[in-house]
Amino acid sequence: MKHCIIDFETMGIDTNNCVVIDMSALVFDWDKFTSDKPYNFGDIQSVQKYKFDIREQVSLYNFTIDKSTVAFWESQPSDVRKNIVPKATDISLEQFAEQFISYLIPHGKISNWWSRSNSFDPIILWRLFDAIGKKNQVMEYLPHWTLRDTRSWIDAKLDFPRKNGFCPIEDTQLWDKTFKAHDSAWDILADVLRLQAIERAEKLD
Repeated sequence: MKHCIIDFETMGIDTNNCVVIDMSALVFDWDKFTSDKPYNFGDIQSVQKYKFDIREQVSLYNFTIDKSTVAFWESQPSDVRKNIVPKATDISLEQFAEQFISYLIPHGKISNWWSRSNSFDPIILWRLFDAIGKKNQVMEYLPHWTLRDTRSWIDAKLDFPRKNGFCPIEDTQLWDKTFKAHDSAWDILADVLRLQAIERAEKLD
């Protein structure tokens, strides 16, 4: 079963008009969770990251930047903070829509799609497509009735003795050294590894 997970990093918490820094996405195979070759840190290379043109969002769409969120980003480690720096390769909303849909199409039917907060990331995704008149296009591939929340799913596993943001690998030192919080690519890979850890614990142990 093919699934997709997304995560946005933004310049605010208002889903109606916040500027978007980037979005990461990964189509993954649930059946691989319990296979002999499950997902691992190396799969960070498979994550698709789309970094947005902030200036376009402000000038063309009147999206806004929250000062307290800017202060939050400025307090982050340099390797995370660099994500907010504008680059020549930053893409427009039109380019994002084309690239993201092109990424989804070869994978065929997506059984479920996931985020860590269904009142945040999916709302922003739909808003971006709506801003360019293409909301129906993304809804065709990721309809709302197939949406799932990783936080809720993990919390529902009451017999799984770890907190929601648990380290999903046995080597905690490697995790602490490698994982980058508030980096959209690492955030979604972390949740895929958490879903996998729970599934393997239930099915294989």
